[in-house]
Amino acid sequence: MLNGARNALKLLAAALALAVFYCAAPAGRELGPQERDGVSLLVMSYNVGVFSKSGSDSTADVAALIKASGASLVALNELDSCNRRHNVYQLKALADSLGGWNYHFASAFPFAGGAYGNGVVSRERVLASYSISLPRFDGAEPRSCAVVETELCVFASVHLDYTGKTARTSQAKLLNDWFTEHYGGYGKPVLLCGDMNSVPESEAIAELSRCWTLLSVTDPTHPASAPKKCIDYIFALKSAAPVRVLSSEVSTAARDASDHLPVLAELVIGR
Repeated sequence: MLNGARNALKLLAAALALAVFYCAAPAGRELGPQERDGVSLLVMSYNVGVFSKSGSDSTADVAALIKASGASLVALNELDSCNRRHNVYQLKALADSLGGWNYHFASAFPFAGGAYGNGVVSRERVLASYSISLPRFDGAEPRSCAVVETELCVFASVHLDYTGKTARTSQAKLLNDWFTEHYGGYGKPVLLCGDMNSVPESEAIAELSRCWTLLSVTDPTHPASAPKKCIDYIFALKSAAPVRVLSSEVSTAARDASDHLPVLAELVIGR
């Protein structure tokens, strides 16, 4: 009888702990009715243009925008790493400006004595990180995809080719195959973000849409000074754990920080 009572108490404690995990909210904000069955997560995708499209170093401006947005996972495109164009590890510099966030850089190709590629910064602990190489195909240059896993999700940053339509579609297919093989049926949501250099009606987006659900709005993201087309996106892998969208927007808070505008999505992850 006593053992049965103890077991019942253990089960109750476990259930309460699980309820706390799934109902956690960011500090200072109460859960809305849509969030009570999950955890709210704000993510961002941003082509930062090697932090120099305005002619000066925009690292501080980008860091301020990220902090003000409340995003805890940010996918970044066009990053220099210790090359002659920018003799600094740009992703680390941004992570330091954010107060010591975690980060992962995926080199697309060697450049000017260093590297050029994509990355992720995460306010949360990174459990694992990977880099995917995307061949050039008929495009201008090889590309890369930076992938991290946190407690809540798998989060990836990619930048598709900007010259070849066939290259973009081929790179999209490679991403479909890689993520389906590695994360199909996964128990966490898998998010893919980035500058796809493709409008919503393009072949590359149609290819991605076979395996991914579009989460973000398709408001124009480029050029930042007078946006005319949407080429930056946030997707979720259909065959992994589901995710719900609370809201999405393209931010115009820092038009001079890059030639792209960042796109954001507030998501609910959980049951």
